[in-house]
Amino acid sequence: MPDEKEKPQTNYLNMPTGAEPMPDREPGPGTNVLAPSWRVAFKFGTETVALPVGDPIVVGRIAEGSEGDQINLDLSAHGGYQGGVSRKHALITLYEGALYIEDLGSTNGTRINGFQLTQNRKYRLRDGDEVEFARLRVGIRFIRPPS
Repeated sequence: MPDEKEKPQTNYLNMPTGAEPMPDREPGPGTNVLAPSWRVAFKFGTETVALPVGDPIVVGRIAEGSEGDQINLDLSAHGGYQGGVSRKHALITLYEGALYIEDLGSTNGTRINGFQLTQNRKYRLRDGDEVEFARLRVGIRFIRPPS
């Protein structure tokens, strides 16, 4: 029986042995410069949630009874708890016309297209990326404002 003072250790979920960290990514060919009027769509299976890119987007889950959490994209209804999503898992921000994602020190990590993100470091998001918040997979699309 383990010593009661020992804290349980949590390993990254779905983390393949020898996984490489996410490399820096430059803009892809034909990349649009995003403005605050654009929206980013998060696709969960058949459901899509779109949010404006002008304000920072905190991704996580609101725990029962924790009304003070400022979460813009609550993954609770999409299996966030079961999928290992932290309460404050990641932050998405607009900077110089591009969207960036940063893992906020989550317990189970964040990946873009299978590459593990280093905690507290910003990575450029691209239209069509697949982001995994722990074991919860989300498709990312950029939505241009109507002309």
